[in-house]
Amino acid sequence: MDSHREPGDDREAVALLGGEPRTKATTLTDRLVTAIAVGEYSPGERLPSERDLAASLGVSRQTVRQALQQVTELGLIETRRGRSGGAFVAQVSWEDVAPDVARRTLETEIPRLLDLYDYRCMVEGMIARAAAERRTDGDVAALEKALEEFRAATSMTQARNADRRLHGLVTAAARNPHLSSLSAHLTAAATLGFGVEPYTPEFYDEALAQHTELVGHVVRGDAEAANRSAQHHFTLTLETMQAGLRRAQGS
Repeated sequence: MDSHREPGDDREAVALLGGEPRTKATTLTDRLVTAIAVGEYSPGERLPSERDLAASLGVSRQTVRQALQQVTELGLIETRRGRSGGAFVAQVSWEDVAPDVARRTLETEIPRLLDLYDYRCMVEGMIARAAAERRTDGDVAALEKALEEFRAATSMTQARNADRRLHGLVTAAARNPHLSSLSAHLTAAATLGFGVEPYTPEFYDEALAQHTELVGHVVRGDAEAANRSAQHHFTLTLETMQAGLRRAQGS
């Protein structure tokens, strides 16, 4: 064993695939490429800072920096300077430059996460039921506003941000910090560690219809219907991941 390695040192091989050592940075590179492929980050969208990515993913900033550099070399990320700068998703199609990366990652991750997706749907149903039982007039107004923001979205980035606000409001209306913490944990685990829902244009109309139904049940206080609606709605994450895998396999 190399006694000079630090806990976050990227030289440590953390997995083996095809007989080649996989470093932490390479593994994170694969996840970033896949996150872009399934629509967790959309073209033109600014990625979280290195510090935020490192904190949320539990890796060193060096690992994040190396992974971002590798994705940049693929052409999927571009760096902009200045006050409003950072790492942005490029307009380059992932299907043209790294379909095998997304395919390999999703073929591994989707089967491994099936039980977790099922569990997440049950938990989110429980949260929606509680929200329907406990919502206040203030919750109702905020949820209706968030739904209108989602309906008015003109990009997948806007839709994703509105989705985050809407579901955050449903969770807040349940009024239980343990449920809020569990929801955040499951969201991160179900989305390759990034904690952001995948969004692509092909699923937007379906998501809008489901959001409209869910908010309606919560607003009316129909707890059982809210439970069923949320459980069904959260299967959309898996459907989006599976659609990304089909595209990767067909590239």
